[in-house]
Amino acid sequence: MAGHMRRAGPTRRLLLRAAAGALGATCLPCAARSAATGAPLTGEAAAKLGALPGKAVLGAARTAPRITELVDFNAADWRRSALDMRELLASDAQLAYGLVQAPLFDVRSLEAARVALAVLAKGIERFETFYLALAESEGPVDGVAALAAAQRAGLDRFQVFNASIQPEYTEALAKAAALASALGVLDTPAYVIGGEVFTGYLDLARKRALLAVARP
Repeated sequence: MAGHMRRAGPTRRLLLRAAAGALGATCLPCAARSAATGAPLTGEAAAKLGALPGKAVLGAARTAPRITELVDFNAADWRRSALDMRELLASDAQLAYGLVQAPLFDVRSLEAARVALAVLAKGIERFETFYLALAESEGPVDGVAALAAAQRAGLDRFQVFNASIQPEYTEALAKAAALASALGVLDTPAYVIGGEVFTGYLDLARKRALLAVARP
């Protein structure tokens, strides 16, 4: 146990350092709250979304996402939205659901987002297990909590940590911040569905209705 605690301390400090280094590039103003009303997806935003690195796609393989969600693990409604996603994927085998790490809340969110990107690099199945494990947890989500979820997904937490502090994830999060700006998103969860952008939590029934209209 003592050895474990000695390893955990530096991990926390390095996560904070890596997150703080990205904060200026990735954290957008979070005070404004927008109603969950649709706005047109601009060509600039669509191009940024299409080229975005680190985007997870769950569900139907090799299919363009019909819904893409911008995620902050510390947003008030993130857990509800994650469990909605599980319901949507279970009920529609043809659905592809995109997830973008867009940490807008604070340094804890940046830490967790870096870990999520490192987990995604280990495979989509491991990522989905990790993601839902976090959704079923309680309390704030920081890098340490995210690493614990990675371990529950069968990964070595120290290997994931070492990957998570690499510069490529700083760049990926900076591009996600640029995407959020192009979408006009100041808060998450936010969704791109059928050529429209929705900021604010959408309940399961509304998501189903919007997805039905957006079906190719």
